[in-house]
Amino acid sequence: MWKKIKNWHWLVKFFLFIDFIIILCFVIVYGPYDKARVFWITTAMETGSHKYFANIFYSVNTIKEVMNNNYLIEINEDTDANSISVGQEEKITSYTSVYEKQILEHEEGALYKLIQFKYKEFDCHMIAIYDPKRLEIGYNKKINQGRILSDIIKDHNAILGINGGGYLWSNGYPSGLVVHDGKIIYASGKGKYTTAAINYDGVLIVGNLSTADVKTKNIKEAVSFKPVLIVNGKAASFKGTGGSGLNPRTVIAQRKDGIILLLVVNGYGSRLSWKGRGGVYVTDLITILQRYNAYNAINMDGGSSTTMVIGNKLINDPCEPQKNGQDFIRSAWLLK
Repeated sequence: MWKKIKNWHWLVKFFLFIDFIIILCFVIVYGPYDKARVFWITTAMETGSHKYFANIFYSVNTIKEVMNNNYLIEINEDTDANSISVGQEEKITSYTSVYEKQILEHEEGALYKLIQFKYKEFDCHMIAIYDPKRLEIGYNKKINQGRILSDIIKDHNAILGINGGGYLWSNGYPSGLVVHDGKIIYASGKGKYTTAAINYDGVLIVGNLSTADVKTKNIKEAVSFKPVLIVNGKAASFKGTGGSGLNPRTVIAQRKDGIILLLVVNGYGSRLSWKGRGGVYVTDLITILQRYNAYNAINMDGGSSTTMVIGNKLINDPCEPQKNGQDFIRSAWLLK
């Protein structure tokens, strides 16, 4: 008799705990605090395949209201290629900041340097590339089928790489442009696409490019994604969080001295968290890039695509891994 009553008490406690969790979730999602609502909606709406998460909890009008109050204000300016001095790095023994020292202090003749640090609670991995002309786009021959970064690096006999442009979940094809060695490998249409491009002089050009621009702007390598973060030293401005959620991130940037910066920011990796995948807002990327004097910068595909590999070693901790700790991607920035 007493044993049955005791078990019943534990059952009551269990259901009370479940009720508490449900009430807490409702308070977070529908409560008076806008921060949680903005976080969940912007994070879900930024993904390629999980936008439905926002629609599960919120009405179309609520989603529209949040996105209208959190957006990026684009920089209406073309990249000034003449302001970049490729191959004119000077020897410096006195540095203006610890960030400058991290970039400029390296072995003579080094092709690259890996710089690792934390931003907030997340690990960041940045590669400084000292000869931007050695950067190329890697891609899968079957352009609408994904391949892990390690395999793309191996296929192209590259030294290292990060993931590149985005792709459409509906058909698997890249979104925008894929250009290699001046040839258009793929274009999803004849319009303009927010694109990261390297010209034959080793200058990173960021902004809206079309297939016609590949020839007129002397483009050698290019892939498309968004948003543009910095143009000619001017950072994009934002309302609210910029319309971006917390996600792992990948960025390509260039300093005025021509040094290319390849940045990946981890999320929670393969670990689960009630905070989602973790990572940073797009606005956080600008803060990081400005520390390292990025003059032009653009966001690449992020989330589960965010990957950095040097040789045969996976450097970061991707989230939602598909194969050997990496997701399938369509294109990559490679150092040859």
